[in-house]
Amino acid sequence: MPKVIVKCRYYKSGSGKGLGGYMNYIATREGVEKLPKDQKNKPATDAQSDLIMKLTADDPALKKASEYGCYLKDKTVGTASEFISYALERKPELIGTEQYLRYMATRPRVDKGGKSHGLFSSGGVDLDLDDEIGKLEAHNGNVYSVIISLKREDATRLGYNSAERWQSMIGANIDRIAKEHHIPLTSLRWYGAFHNESHHPHVHMLLYSTEKNDRAYLTKKGIDNLRHLFGTEIFRDEIHEIYDRQTEERNRITKEMRERVKKLAEELRTCNSVGKEFQEKLADLAERLNGVSGKKQYGYLPKGIKALVDEAVDIVAADERVSELYDLWYQAKCSVYQTYTDKVPEKLPLSEEKEFRAIRNALVYEAVELGKELRRNAVRSDGRHDVPQKYTSKTDRTRLENIRIRSAALRFFTSLSPVFENGFKRYDPAEDEDIDKQLRREIRAVKDGIQLVM
Repeated sequence: MPKVIVKCRYYKSGSGKGLGGYMNYIATREGVEKLPKDQKNKPATDAQSDLIMKLTADDPALKKASEYGCYLKDKTVGTASEFISYALERKPELIGTEQYLRYMATRPRVDKGGKSHGLFSSGGVDLDLDDEIGKLEAHNGNVYSVIISLKREDATRLGYNSAERWQSMIGANIDRIAKEHHIPLTSLRWYGAFHNESHHPHVHMLLYSTEKNDRAYLTKKGIDNLRHLFGTEIFRDEIHEIYDRQTEERNRITKEMRERVKKLAEELRTCNSVGKEFQEKLADLAERLNGVSGKKQYGYLPKGIKALVDEAVDIVAADERVSELYDLWYQAKCSVYQTYTDKVPEKLPLSEEKEFRAIRNALVYEAVELGKELRRNAVRSDGRHDVPQKYTSKTDRTRLENIRIRSAALRFFTSLSPVFENGFKRYDPAEDEDIDKQLRREIRAVKDGIQLVM
């Protein structure tokens, strides 16, 4: 079960008139102004019962909610109201216009005490509810809503069980909220209301731009940023504790990995044997590249030669030393991801991993250089040749070619050492402080703790 539920939606241009009722609802419902106990304990109204039947028929999964269980047990005005609120917050498409106004009629009567209400905005200024409803209904642009919901135990523990605390948090971050909606602060109008439900205390927000040419919009990325923002602000202290614990564990694991990476990298730097299959593939690649014009880098090569490079890299990946280095790199990468998500990256073949594209380019470079050496070894058409005098026979020339192919293959393998070391450092907190900074940003989402619903 997520710790924070963040829901975002928008109402199309010209829908402000229908949203006047929504504003009235979030400002005056019983979660904002306390109902007398005797009224809460009265039997649920017929209108409430009918609406609950409709909601559970539309979405049977709502019957699994604890709020529904409480309603079935008591069937009072209070339990019915809490379940209806829960259902509508999880099915935001039922809120607004005709269906919302229908719910307005089912609410228990709330003694408003004149203009008393729970609507708030920046600066603690008292708002005239009727006046703000009039402004909203007159607005012709898009209107955006955000609902942030917590578990009761989290709201109580963290102090988010009062309108003042929510108003303070939202007000302190309203510039970032406005930015994600692409609304200038100078033209932003926003409202909030806290509903202190028994099970899931939550805040409703409404916001829109007062600009004549309204260009506000909210992207999926913007919603994700809001998700991070609210998770960070609400669980700030706990996030730092999570970060410290996970960093300590990750450092312990990566220390062992680091030592193994260094050992394997040293073996590659001093290797003196390379498989025959790879040598043959390297020689074949050198010959094929001889007929290629233009830039000799992987991204610029013809499709067929790219496939040949990939085949050669796959042979390299089968080497025990390279295979273990790649596994260690992948484990280090997963350890970073697992600090803030259960979805770890797919392990691709080495030839397809973008973070190791340098290997493909290094192979192309070595094949090009090998091609130059082999061409210098070839006998010219006039019978002369560019090889040392002692390599005069065909057998000797073949022997020299093999020596140069093997040397090129060894050079390539030794070049892999820094590639893997640098790849590992990217996910090694002891080697790269930027990773810690990245983790601090990502862990703010609180692992498994924040769910995005749009």
